[in-house]
Amino acid sequence: MLEQQSKIEQEYQKLLTDHENRHTKKEDCTGVEGVLKYMLENENKTWWFAWEFISRTTKDGNYLSHRAPARASDLAIHYPKLVEHRKIGRFTVYRIRTENITQIKDFLHG
Repeated sequence: MLEQQSKIEQEYQKLLTDHENRHTKKEDCTGVEGVLKYMLENENKTWWFAWEFISRTTKDGNYLSHRAPARASDLAIHYPKLVEHRKIGRFTVYRIRTENITQIKDFLHG
């Protein structure tokens, strides 16, 4: 019982620390850049449902908030050479266009 309570407390403390770090870290990229970076970092996955971006963190520590699905949509609408989108029923899925990797890198570093 005591061991279980300790584990619960440790997990809570980790969440608390992560939360504090997210809100004290200076944002060094925009929401669309964060979504694009996250997709690039997870190259083993091809198609993404919008909700899969929520509450994720890029390798350099940028937090993707509840607004990340909207940023994925923005990417697909405004930068169709970088991100493709398709419908599955009423849901939209997104794919980074790795065939245009040069343009993607220019977008992220430009």
